[in-house]
Amino acid sequence: MIGLKSLAAVLALTMLTACGGLPGLTPATRAPVDVTQLPAMRVASFTVTVPQSLSVSEDNSYDPNADIVWRADPFGPRHPQVKTVMEAGIAAGIGQLEGNRPVVLDIVVQRFHSQTKKVRYSFGGKYEVEYDLTVRDAGSGDTVIPTYRVYAIEDAPGGSEAVAADLAGRTEKIDNLNLIAGSIYTQLTGNAPESLAFRPGS
Repeated sequence: MIGLKSLAAVLALTMLTACGGLPGLTPATRAPVDVTQLPAMRVASFTVTVPQSLSVSEDNSYDPNADIVWRADPFGPRHPQVKTVMEAGIAAGIGQLEGNRPVVLDIVVQRFHSQTKKVRYSFGGKYEVEYDLTVRDAGSGDTVIPTYRVYAIEDAPGGSEAVAADLAGRTEKIDNLNLIAGSIYTQLTGNAPESLAFRPGS
């Protein structure tokens, strides 16, 4: 379990208004509870699990058939890389929550699709992150929000737009961090973030 104090270095990343627009959620996301009717929350701790059962593809194709497609880190074990990115994005997203009710988040990644080189430098496609979210009271352990699937999806730059984004420091990793951060903030507040984003080049 990751406590917030242990993520101080992650949260020290400078935030500013997103260059590529605010992260979006698909209509498929259906929270079982209206969070706007709950006491405002703050996150005491969270866990991120990336099951080893999730398949990985390194194919440089337009639509690899796998659960994990990730190229924004050097070639290596993708499950721990995805876990690190998820933890950083979640930490940033919850960093502005100052409610009175402390909660614990259990997050299980189900799909993590970024871009292959073929997609990024042609039509762009989409970033797609899916995870199961459970919210529990930090004191009693009682369920505050039962487990449900979060679908965080946004358009990704392609072709000359991707090249320009790279040159400006708005990398594939930065975009995904912002998407994850915006998705968890929205799930816990019922509102879209106003200026929740990592600095290009960070």
